[in-house]
Amino acid sequence: MADEHGPNSCVTCPRRQLTEWRNLETEHLELVNRHKHDRVLKPGEILFNQGDESEGIYCVKDGLVGERRFDAEGHSILVRLNHPGTTVGYQELLSKTPFRNSAEVLQDSHICFINKSIVQQLIEGAPSVGQRFLRRSLKDAQDLEGSFVEVQTISVKARLLHVLMIFYERYGRLDPDVGHVFDIPVARQDLAALVGAAPETISRTTRQLQADGLVQFPGVRKAIIPDLDLVFDAIGADT
Repeated sequence: MADEHGPNSCVTCPRRQLTEWRNLETEHLELVNRHKHDRVLKPGEILFNQGDESEGIYCVKDGLVGERRFDAEGHSILVRLNHPGTTVGYQELLSKTPFRNSAEVLQDSHICFINKSIVQQLIEGAPSVGQRFLRRSLKDAQDLEGSFVEVQTISVKARLLHVLMIFYERYGRLDPDVGHVFDIPVARQDLAALVGAAPETISRTTRQLQADGLVQFPGVRKAIIPDLDLVFDAIGADT
């Protein structure tokens, strides 16, 4: 049995406030805590494969998990990034359908797995959980629609800057000597998929960002923004 109030407890987990479990009563949190399975995973490890039947949901406590969609020829694109505080696989569990995507660990990650029987007990005992999952599903659908509209109406430059700003907010720091430094947690091809552009278009756009003095790319997975105000102005001008 897990320590109900230890460092890995659902009761004391700081990420819980970001999840659908945030307002659960103590008895329900302790139910989750007794039955969840904690896993520390390395980049490249798979949570589930596209087409697998759902056996439960996955809570990202730390790290980064990417969801990939494969076509009939085996080619894949990165369709979503799941950061700490995200619940992965809930739609398939609730709809009783196979996983639409594969989930791959992109950074060292701490993942908690909750079996579907426990999730069902929670939904029956705490209806607010099901309501939050429904609202989350509607928001995800709205975000997907918004992304489609952005691809049709907003320039690649603005979309790329927007994605880079998201990475900066999560992984960045201020270096007084050079500016705002951050890691890019995905490969160039995956970055292109997130932006909704071809990899060669992303390459041209990153060169243009450097020429314009907006973003520097000193390494494959590193970036520096010398002046945030210039980036905000560039996003506003292109949207």
